[in-house]
Amino acid sequence: MECAQLVIKNANYYTAGTFLQGDIVIVDGKIVAIIASGRYSGNFIAERVIDASGYTVLPGLIDSHVHFREPGHTEREDFFSGSCAAAAGGFTAYRVMPNVNPPPFDTAHLNDCVILAEQKSIVDFMILAAAGFDNKQNFSQLLNAGVVGFKTFLQPPPVGKEQEFFGLTAADDGELFLMLQAGAASNGRFYFHAENHQLIKALEKYLHVTGQEDNSFHYQSHAAVAEIESVATVLNFAKATGCKIGFVHITLPESCELIKQARGQGVDVVTETCFHYLLFDNSYIDRFGPYAKCNPPLRDQAAREGLWHYLFDGTIDMIGSDHAPFTVTEKAIDPKQGIWQAPSGIPAIEVMLPLMLDQVAQGRLKLADIARLFSENTAKAHGLYPRKGCIDLGSDGDFTIVDTGSRQKISREKMYTKARDINIMFEGMETTGMPVYTIVRGRVVMDHGQVDKNARGWGNHLRPEIIC
Repeated sequence: MECAQLVIKNANYYTAGTFLQGDIVIVDGKIVAIIASGRYSGNFIAERVIDASGYTVLPGLIDSHVHFREPGHTEREDFFSGSCAAAAGGFTAYRVMPNVNPPPFDTAHLNDCVILAEQKSIVDFMILAAAGFDNKQNFSQLLNAGVVGFKTFLQPPPVGKEQEFFGLTAADDGELFLMLQAGAASNGRFYFHAENHQLIKALEKYLHVTGQEDNSFHYQSHAAVAEIESVATVLNFAKATGCKIGFVHITLPESCELIKQARGQGVDVVTETCFHYLLFDNSYIDRFGPYAKCNPPLRDQAAREGLWHYLFDGTIDMIGSDHAPFTVTEKAIDPKQGIWQAPSGIPAIEVMLPLMLDQVAQGRLKLADIARLFSENTAKAHGLYPRKGCIDLGSDGDFTIVDTGSRQKISREKMYTKARDINIMFEGMETTGMPVYTIVRGRVVMDHGQVDKNARGWGNHLRPEIIC
């Protein structure tokens, strides 16, 4: 008999758009057999068996958007604490953003990030490299070194932080166009934080002058038109240059409509939104101030509702958490100081899946949508499918096993992120549905909320098998 690393028996599992029943056998991190329930024992001796009766087995979920702050600000988060939070939240892999200090704008700095993550991460990871006007000569080398794409901010480097933002920015339309020309030549995909920096700065000045300085200052200054205009510009330049692009954390139905139209005109564009733009509106900023502050901001209720249409028509490809941790001291701004003094970001990787499974319980989503938007599409967008993103023979043994009927309250005390104490806006929310096992290449790294910290360094650097 062959020795199996893991058997998941009585699995109701998702594959190719449907749910099937069977026992899943993992050997050396790969799925080697899927057989009729109860039949695995005839051919395999299992080191561990998980009975998935009453649960649902999803392909390992991938968070498309995290900030783990290493190198540069490990007091906020590092690859170990962040990956523990990922495992606790049901995620077998993540895509880390490049705005660290120093950013991975060349292969030397990229290798520094990879080494740190390989030493510490308990789940698999992929890296977006920094892309800016200043480092456009490095794009091809970075792709050859294994990045899954690039990220760019459409603004000049902040004064005093020029080195921290080197290779991350396109300061104006001229730099953006020339950068996209270089991007097209490299055949990589370039993701954008789409906000018009000049417009935001003008609105901030106006709001200060007119005394409109309560918590609404944030969403009034980061107005919807700043995103819409930025999306339109990037799409137009992508069409002209032939560069493959993507947008992170899109918040508006108007932006989605522009993207949908551009696809019809031949623009190769991938779209991500974040769960909080689907579930929360800007009244949470009014209520929680800095603890609900993120960029782009939470929008009004009409925009939030309108975004769902594009989730279901295929315009939105994937959902991320935009996990963005800060210290309590950084977030705890006295209201008299003004919300603009606080950094933007919410550390949400541990609450995203329970909150989205709650939408399944309410009938707004299906479990197949969870698999598609958090796993299948994300793997395809980064050249990892079918190694990741599906449950099939030869695929990695990555699984997120969920209990769709379990009810619980979100509690910061149970979180693994270093930034747990700033997760005030989610505290006490009741949800139905939670991850019960997180399994990475056959290794159980989370079992009913308990993360295996001995899995430190288990995570692999995911390199695209095809360039997308």
